[in-house]
Amino acid sequence: MKKKLLLIGILMSFISCNQRPVSKVITIDQKGLKEVTLPLDKKIKVINFWATWCAPCVKELPYFEKLGAKYEDKLEVILISLDDAKKIKNTVQPFLKNNQIKSKVLLLDDPYAAEWIPLVDAHWDGAIPVTLIVSKNKKQFYNKALSYDELQDAIEKFL
Repeated sequence: MKKKLLLIGILMSFISCNQRPVSKVITIDQKGLKEVTLPLDKKIKVINFWATWCAPCVKELPYFEKLGAKYEDKLEVILISLDDAKKIKNTVQPFLKNNQIKSKVLLLDDPYAAEWIPLVDAHWDGAIPVTLIVSKNKKQFYNKALSYDELQDAIEKFL
């Protein structure tokens, strides 16, 4: 009996060590945004712009989490929050914990939207949610909320 309990304890420790932790918010500015949107050599970047107060944004976040875990070796999912930077501690970080968001979360703290919006896409009007998928050879912008199937289809075009 003791051996079984020990084995179960070891197995539980192993499983918990492999789970990604809940994300911690990192603030970026316009310069950081430019860097984030640059392609990687070996992975596809899936960049979603969202906010805790945006219902369609919140609805699609689990899709990014699921596909990020499914294609972990091929994708880097980056969730860029447009929440007010003053709300990180009391709103954004608790939201991430409550929803078990494990993808990389950045908060864009730059008041000059007219300057940084065109850096993402020239046709973006600033409404969210939007998604940008970037690879070494390709870039695609989605100016709408995506269903799970739409997001998966979009990603598969890059794989």
